[in-house]
Amino acid sequence: MDVIIEGKITSEEGVDEVLRTCAEIKSVNTPILRINDNNSELQGRIAFSQGGYIIGAKIANTGEMGYDAVRKLLLVSDGNYAILDPLRKHITEVNQSLWIKVDKLVALLPNLPESSEGLVDPHPDRIEASIVRPKTGQIDISGAFAQAAVEDRAAPVDKGPAPVVVDAKSRSRRFNIGAWRVFRAGLVIIAVFALVLSGLLYSHEIVAFAQNLFKH
Repeated sequence: MDVIIEGKITSEEGVDEVLRTCAEIKSVNTPILRINDNNSELQGRIAFSQGGYIIGAKIANTGEMGYDAVRKLLLVSDGNYAILDPLRKHITEVNQSLWIKVDKLVALLPNLPESSEGLVDPHPDRIEASIVRPKTGQIDISGAFAQAAVEDRAAPVDKGPAPVVVDAKSRSRRFNIGAWRVFRAGLVIIAVFALVLSGLLYSHEIVAFAQNLFKH
């Protein structure tokens, strides 16, 4: 785990300030607060989620977990701390889905209640769908196929291209008289040119035929 911030817990900088710092971190989905007590062997970690929630904790030397671990660690008044980025490591051992708003605990310090009753948010504003699994770039295959199936059922059936209906007054349905006149004039020009060309090619035969015709 990478250390983001570290420092000492003193009368000047108490646990309340450290909690606010953890709640305000936006660049890490699940920051971890590590606390060591200078007056005892107490040491442990508290897990946070974006949105300013504490989701769990664990004490290293006793194995205590949940709210009891959170309460003992937050009562430390002389010690040191470090805020960690778990990167891609799982944080399941410090996640008990407590969903306790940091602001609620800060307002009660140092007189934290012995139980979490009334502190746990029944409807937490979860920013991430899963806060215990860091983003790995993997795709939820089952979810993707399910979504595709829903989209296929919702999509209209492709019956091929729709027939094109042309209005009776459409230009494509009218007889183009102008185009016909141009075409007819072209035919006349071609016929005249053919006659002239034929006359030039067979002029001698035509003259001989005419002479023979007039002799008889």
